[in-house]
Amino acid sequence: MPYPNKGTMAHVICIVSQKGGTGKTTSSVNIAGALALFEKRTLLIDCDPLGNATTGLGIEKDGLPGTLFHALTGRFTIQDVTLTTQLEFLNIVPARFELLESEQKLMFLPNRNTRLRSVIGAVRSQYDYVIIDSPPSLNFLAISAIASADWLLVPMQCQLFTLEGLGQLLAIAREIKTRHNPDLRIGGILFTMCEKHRNGAAVCTGKVLDNFTDNIFQSTIPWDRRLRESSDYGKPLVLHDITAKGADAYLKLTLELIRFFENRESAIQPPKPEAPPVNSSPKNVSENTRALSA
Repeated sequence: MPYPNKGTMAHVICIVSQKGGTGKTTSSVNIAGALALFEKRTLLIDCDPLGNATTGLGIEKDGLPGTLFHALTGRFTIQDVTLTTQLEFLNIVPARFELLESEQKLMFLPNRNTRLRSVIGAVRSQYDYVIIDSPPSLNFLAISAIASADWLLVPMQCQLFTLEGLGQLLAIAREIKTRHNPDLRIGGILFTMCEKHRNGAAVCTGKVLDNFTDNIFQSTIPWDRRLRESSDYGKPLVLHDITAKGADAYLKLTLELIRFFENRESAIQPPKPEAPPVNSSPKNVSENTRALSA
């Protein structure tokens, strides 16, 4: 059940990636779990029709009376479809395959791209943090998720080729900021699946650092097989095995996030260098980053 009104508005963070395999859902589940361990009232919204964040918290999708789809289409309220989890301070709005139908169902509504934002608004004052796990694409659901957020967190696997779509993602986010959500900002880039002995990871990090400077989280997530294992058990790793290196990394990241959002004097500032017009090249993403950081 949702919490009582706490008088302030939650920070809404969309964890977004233009492709799969970046640790997006793993990050969503473990950040949400870690926030709950730190006794932050947290709502995880599964905005991916695959529903991996839902199963990652041990929830059986079959037989659920309502999901995010039903809240978006108005059949139920978001309160009706919100579920409790194994963690006292963590609730979830689940998702499953019918979420694919949401674009067709909402096609003719003038506010379809901001429908999710309105749905979240009904409970935003009841939480400290709302984490949105977006689908691994740039479709209608991803646009809705981005348009609903205050901040974007972009997980990137530590490999050079993962830079290729970053410019496109930031360009779309900038357009969404202009059209639907002027408060949207980029919170930062998170490196995942890092293996220090691989040269590709170092090259990727160096190239991104050249363009983003302060828009990269200090915390990085190492490759850890226990992250996948904990998902199979339906638990965040911070709950399944808090001593694992992956759990330690997500706890450190979450503390960094808390400082970022609750102590703005240490917030990430936009990079200073000017940048040419945006395309998908790693050299041309800074302009969008500055626009989203403003």
